[in-house]
Amino acid sequence: MKNEMWLIWKHPESRQRYKVGSLEFDNNIYTFRYVNPELEDALKVGFRFFPGFEDIKKVYKSSEMFANIETRLPNAGRADYLEILNLYNLGKDSSKLEILKATRGRLLTDNYEFVPAFDSSRVEFDVAGTRYCADVKKCENLLDVNDKLTLELELNNEFDPNAIKVIYAKDGTNYHLGYVPRCYSSYLTELLEKKVAYSAMIESLNFDSEISDEDITVNVKLIFKY
Repeated sequence: MKNEMWLIWKHPESRQRYKVGSLEFDNNIYTFRYVNPELEDALKVGFRFFPGFEDIKKVYKSSEMFANIETRLPNAGRADYLEILNLYNLGKDSSKLEILKATRGRLLTDNYEFVPAFDSSRVEFDVAGTRYCADVKKCENLLDVNDKLTLELELNNEFDPNAIKVIYAKDGTNYHLGYVPRCYSSYLTELLEKKVAYSAMIESLNFDSEISDEDITVNVKLIFKY
């Protein structure tokens, strides 16, 4: 997977997500920069800057993981640190970037997360908008890891012209779980419109997450065949 992650800011009221920055790791150098076009949209509705990166026009570089990002990772001094690593299928030798990719750097105290940059060979994402889908409660007891999912374009969506529904089918009934996150939807729409074959399945489930504001967290693994 790419050594790039996107900084996502979630509006505290609408919960709409905006891709506002990019973190790259190349030749042992970390680089952070703010990115458009969604940065401009976010600034219009209340976003200012990510703490520690106050200058939205500056390109930040460091030979170490930026301290303001590293503090978002699990503290190695915690008594349950190894249990946390195990929960995310990480090892004690996992790099800071690998831990960031797995945990998304989420905190209970703000509305930021780091997600993997789009990679057409393999995409992993948490289904967005599950709390707005009544079908979730109907099939909550049916869902299981490795269950197959399908993606369906929703051309009349008023918030995202590239909206993609995540569908779970069971015993002849289709359940609408939520949506592909907006930061990935334009890329995936192009592939779906070209009828590129894919496999989508539930990678993990979390019904009691304190970090996510969704009813459940459904992590999807998506692979395309070219």
